[in-house]
Amino acid sequence: MTLKLKNSLGGALEDFLSLEPRKVRMYHCGPTVNQPIHIGKFRSYLLADVLRRHLERSGYEVLQVMNLTDVGHLNEFEEDVVEIAAGRAGGYAWELAENEMRLFHADRRALGIRGAHEYPKAREHVEEMIETIRLLEEAGATYVEGGNLYLDITRYEKLGCLCGSTPAELAELQDGSKTTEGAQKRNPLDIDLWRTDELHQMRWESPWGSGFPGWHVECVAMSRKYLGEHFDIHTGADDNLNPHHEFEMAQAAVLAGEGDEREPLAHYWLHSGSVSVEGQAMSKSNGNIVPVRELLESGIRGRVVRVALLSEHYRDNLDFGEAALDKASEAVNVILGFRDHLSGQASAETRDPGGSAAGWITDTDAAFTAALDEDLDYWKAISVVVKALSSLEADTVGSPAQALDALGDWDRVLGIL
Repeated sequence: MTLKLKNSLGGALEDFLSLEPRKVRMYHCGPTVNQPIHIGKFRSYLLADVLRRHLERSGYEVLQVMNLTDVGHLNEFEEDVVEIAAGRAGGYAWELAENEMRLFHADRRALGIRGAHEYPKAREHVEEMIETIRLLEEAGATYVEGGNLYLDITRYEKLGCLCGSTPAELAELQDGSKTTEGAQKRNPLDIDLWRTDELHQMRWESPWGSGFPGWHVECVAMSRKYLGEHFDIHTGADDNLNPHHEFEMAQAAVLAGEGDEREPLAHYWLHSGSVSVEGQAMSKSNGNIVPVRELLESGIRGRVVRVALLSEHYRDNLDFGEAALDKASEAVNVILGFRDHLSGQASAETRDPGGSAAGWITDTDAAFTAALDEDLDYWKAISVVVKALSSLEADTVGSPAQALDALGDWDRVLGIL
């Protein structure tokens, strides 16, 4: 069966075809490192992890890049969120960012998320961002207003192709959150490329003055450096879709030049759904943001948090709480119990490399792979395994060693053992 992915670019369930035979280049929007990372963001990182694991199990060679945003991400008041957090802590922005990166990686490992091949930090790639902005300027797509440099969004005719909104609808949304600084733009949808700010802790000299790059140009510059001008897959959370990913598409299109036939930045765009907590939308205003670190420190096993965040299809909304954790814990316990029960028997068994697998292994493997090939249905895949293991009797397991080998192969995607 061919892997099918729901592509946000067009909204269709598409057969996956890599740009190069059996090789995949993937980019994932990583965390802004101003605070502990919450379960909504980690759900999107788990999407990337499951995708990479399934591709590698299917025989692809994968190059995975995830950025770390440590400068340029502004809040609704046009303030850099990393510098604001550092100010509250009484320290420097780069020190806070480094500490949060370290804790992010600890949380990531606890959830069984494999490390990406590259974790580019924004502040270490400002040279590439300045060059990207220079190319946009050469294309005649930029202007200066109020000392800052912006991209003229009218140079991109397909705005809204990812989120399914018209430019007018997007402008209305942007107008609703516009600040005094944002009013300097000619169009509320114009993209911040470079902010001049002599007081910003992290600032660099540029042709447009001393300041820092805009958040939306960072991912374009870093993805192009590590993956090339066009790559296979870009993922993120649903809140990255608009405007961040729309703006990435716009900048890449301007860089690619005129014409409807130009290739998009990425061929497949995947987005994880939103997360609520016990039936209530997770938000600052509701006071129910749940950092992964908080769950781990409370004693909940990382593998249980992993499965709970994957207990609904990645595109669907997930209600996180006791029910999701209980469901996940039950599945994890079945798998761990099966492994522990057979481990002693398998070590004493004389292996027969040519022996045929028990029928239940063949059937389970086919159903497991089919579930993942259908747009990465992790919960269906793990349910197939749990159901098979729960229904086995002593005389139907077959070879304990083969059973454990099969479980280990499935865990290449499940990430539990």
